[in-house]
Amino acid sequence: MTDKNFFPIGFWNYVPCGKIDEKQAASDWAELGMNLAMSFDYFSPADKDYMLKSLDAAHENGIKVIVCDCRTNWKNYAAKGEKEFRRDVEQAKNDFGTHPAFYAFHVGDEPDKNSWKDMLAATKIVAGISNPFVNHFPYFDEDFVERVGVNHAGFTELLRGAVNATGIKVLCYDCYTQCFIHGREEGVDNYFKNLNNFYSVAKSCGVPMWTTLLSVGHWSFAVPTEDELRWQISTAVAHGAKGLLWFYVYGRFLESSYRQSPFDQYYRRTATFESLARQNKLFTDYFAPRMAEAELLDTFHAGRAYGGSRLYYDGCIKDFKLSSRQYGNPLILSRFVGKDGKEFIFAVNNSQNDVERIKGSYRGKRFDNWFAPGQSVIIDG
Repeated sequence: MTDKNFFPIGFWNYVPCGKIDEKQAASDWAELGMNLAMSFDYFSPADKDYMLKSLDAAHENGIKVIVCDCRTNWKNYAAKGEKEFRRDVEQAKNDFGTHPAFYAFHVGDEPDKNSWKDMLAATKIVAGISNPFVNHFPYFDEDFVERVGVNHAGFTELLRGAVNATGIKVLCYDCYTQCFIHGREEGVDNYFKNLNNFYSVAKSCGVPMWTTLLSVGHWSFAVPTEDELRWQISTAVAHGAKGLLWFYVYGRFLESSYRQSPFDQYYRRTATFESLARQNKLFTDYFAPRMAEAELLDTFHAGRAYGGSRLYYDGCIKDFKLSSRQYGNPLILSRFVGKDGKEFIFAVNNSQNDVERIKGSYRGKRFDNWFAPGQSVIIDG
């Protein structure tokens, strides 16, 4: 379906069909550094021509699309039952699923205890006809059991069972606590717990782990700075993420405390647009081709270990020596093996707001690197 070097970077959309010029939208997505998009929301056959034109425009810009078609959503399964839902999915595939820009059908977001069975059934049906996509809740503390129906350990088993039962090809979730305005350190710890837990489940099931990161301020979450956008990309990749989505791109209307998404409520670009575009493109140009096929072997946190990550100590990475962290900021040191069989270190300044300089050696070669907040570097031996 896609090139092996494809490292998906996409976004959540939510805009209904027909609201935005489809060619301008696809051009904007490309300028944002996206190679994957969630489509405009499709609810009516009257919008079929618009959706096809949008898919055409995405294809012209080298962008794959997760199609948000109400016919493939688990709510449609719950409302109509298996026979009619299967018929609707077949129709959706005939309409959009063979287009060269097509990537997957969106089956639903954040299934809870009340929708879990419907999600499983709908996803399995879509998987038998096309390619499904589902996004999951993160692990969190407030009312988790009440909403999901199980504790954290039970949720891990639910996720593993869902992947194995449905045949879904990626395991995706969202987590934004890394941008807490209050309790940021606790939020960062929860963010890494989610990365570690979802990666563990995905690896055990033999599928890639994707994560949804934050690009809009709302509720208890700050508007991410460019340093924080960079940090989110680097830390997710260091923990094995093979796909990144951004929540979200379009403001659409005045809603609660949502603010400074890349496009505001009037579909005008904000400062977040330029920051996000720059960081997406820098990762795509300098890291994505190599990281797309690299396999994560180990991840260590130096200075402070978050979310259950292992704490780095001298000798834990063979032939690697970290001689200094000039300002004492935390680091992530992840060991990967590339498609050529050669191992390398993906190092990240794990501070969201301070610079760092590290010195050391790897396999006899010395390194001396300065890092912006959240910046990453590949260290070869």
